[in-house]
Amino acid sequence: MKKVSALLLTGMALCAALSFWQLLIETEEKFFPDKVIRTLISTDTNVSGITQRGIMDENRTTALVEERMHAYKGLILKLKNEPFSLDSRHNPFFDPKKSEELSNTLLLKIDANRKYGYMQAVTRDKLLLQDIGLRKEIYTFFHYLADNWTALDEKSLTLYITKEKERLSKTLNIGEAIRIYEETAPQKGSVAQQIRANFFTLARDYYFFESFLDFVTLNAKLLTYNSIAAELKLDNLINYINKQPLAARANVYLRYLHLDTGRIILFVVVILFFLFLNYILYRRLYLYFRARILQHEDETDDILLENLKRIRLPVSLLINGIGLKLALEVVYYPTPLSHRADLIFYIFYVAIITYILLMFVENIFFLLFYTRQHTRNKELRTELLNLILSTTKVIIVLAALLIILLKMDVNITGVVASLGIGGLAVALAAQTTLSNFFGLLKIIFDESFSQGDWIQTKDVEGTVVEIGFISTKIRTFDNALITVPNAQLANSALKNFSRRIVGRRIKMQVGVTYSSRKEDLEAAIAEIKKMLEAHPGIVTGEKVDYRSIKRRFKESGKFVEMEAKLGIKTTLLVFLDQFNASSIDILIYAFTQTTDWAEWLSVKQDVMFRLMEILERHDLEFAFPSQTLYFDEENIARSAGALGDRLRSDRSLPE
Repeated sequence: MKKVSALLLTGMALCAALSFWQLLIETEEKFFPDKVIRTLISTDTNVSGITQRGIMDENRTTALVEERMHAYKGLILKLKNEPFSLDSRHNPFFDPKKSEELSNTLLLKIDANRKYGYMQAVTRDKLLLQDIGLRKEIYTFFHYLADNWTALDEKSLTLYITKEKERLSKTLNIGEAIRIYEETAPQKGSVAQQIRANFFTLARDYYFFESFLDFVTLNAKLLTYNSIAAELKLDNLINYINKQPLAARANVYLRYLHLDTGRIILFVVVILFFLFLNYILYRRLYLYFRARILQHEDETDDILLENLKRIRLPVSLLINGIGLKLALEVVYYPTPLSHRADLIFYIFYVAIITYILLMFVENIFFLLFYTRQHTRNKELRTELLNLILSTTKVIIVLAALLIILLKMDVNITGVVASLGIGGLAVALAAQTTLSNFFGLLKIIFDESFSQGDWIQTKDVEGTVVEIGFISTKIRTFDNALITVPNAQLANSALKNFSRRIVGRRIKMQVGVTYSSRKEDLEAAIAEIKKMLEAHPGIVTGEKVDYRSIKRRFKESGKFVEMEAKLGIKTTLLVFLDQFNASSIDILIYAFTQTTDWAEWLSVKQDVMFRLMEILERHDLEFAFPSQTLYFDEENIARSAGALGDRLRSDRSLPE
């Protein structure tokens, strides 16, 4: 986390309102403080400081080197994006006028102190004078880069830096300065203290400059001008236009806007060219491919047309983006676009290309696998293809993010390591929250339900109002709002009534009396089935527009059984079902065209009325729960005789 924080602070420094020289001073003080200089001169190590007598472990040293590299990149970006900041009126690093006056004063003081034998004062002023000379060299070096880096190729830049290293070694003997410091280190007094202070300032500037030169030598590409306008050598064309009499007169007024006629004309030409190119690709080429696809009517035409429509707008945006960037480079030429603008265009290009690539991958999978299923175990193959397709898409997106992060100079290793440690801490502290968040991901990727769906679980039933990061809000049918954690919904059995395109079930059993004849029952059952098949509100396989359904299925990007996925039911059953206690039951099982509840009730009502008419025509009566009593006459006579005998016997008894 410390490494990432340092890198973020370095990046924030670029956005702060600092001049180039203020940023340079902060970089020096951060990476070359007095204690680091003492370590460098005591161990006689290379300026990279990778071996520092065991003061820091290897990981910490590597982290500091990486931080310093990011800081140097920040200086280069500042120099490229804001070259005007090098000409700040209040330069805290080196002011040419004041430095010249101070140098003259120091030379006079050195002569005077030498005459009077104050050699410590002479040494003190010499160190300060050497530092002024070194800062002048650094000042000249960065100004040269700011003025000429767009015209230097990598080879020329490397040659210039090599010569600068040679000048540095000739103009300054750092070993002599170190010897003076070591001799003065044990001494006391204000002059000795001033000598040590001047030495640290000189050593800080020297080690920083030497380290920066080494960095630029290895990373010369950071200062290479990669402008399209420069590659096309538009400066010759711009100069030719500006030399024309009319353009020269117009430039007198345009100079106040930091523009000229040549760049304005080329800007308009570039914009018009890319608008024309965009028209050709967006309109004419699209119509051409569309006509070619429709020439062959097969299963793949809908897939190709849909993917062609999907990439049409992204390709148009990509062409417009390239044209806009080139036009802006023409306007700013020879000054390059700022790093921020260049980064925005880069991210835009990567995002568009990633989207187009995802569309191509999905299209290729459908063309190569979905329309050519020749394996024996198709169910296993379908699941495997889904896994491969999803994994490929994830890899493409992660690769795009990685490319963007690398372009932003983010230390990927440090970010991954920090995310591992930080993620463990967050996971332990917020297990419930993370569980609900991953429940959200499961709901989304499983496509269990969406906002507006009518769902039912063991504990709740209603319409989904909103699917949030932590919980889902459901409006029940008694108009109450219930909030359910995502983890609970993701891990429970759930019934979704809205995920059906065609078919809402009608299931009933019509009971007729046992007095019904077999012939009447058979005729009624056949007529009921014909009635249902012909009913406009009842769905059958012949009434489903499978071409439209296939198109919707292909757009979903999944390899699944079509009817089960989209919710299409066309089953129609009319059969004698069972002999009930008081009726013979006829099973009627069908699905309506509509899935709307009110329309379903209307269709069901009409079917019931027609059922009554059919049963009436075939002399069939509805059965209802009843009981039948049977009388045995002989048994009744015997029982009545026995009862009479008993009564007569009872009357003969004395009272």
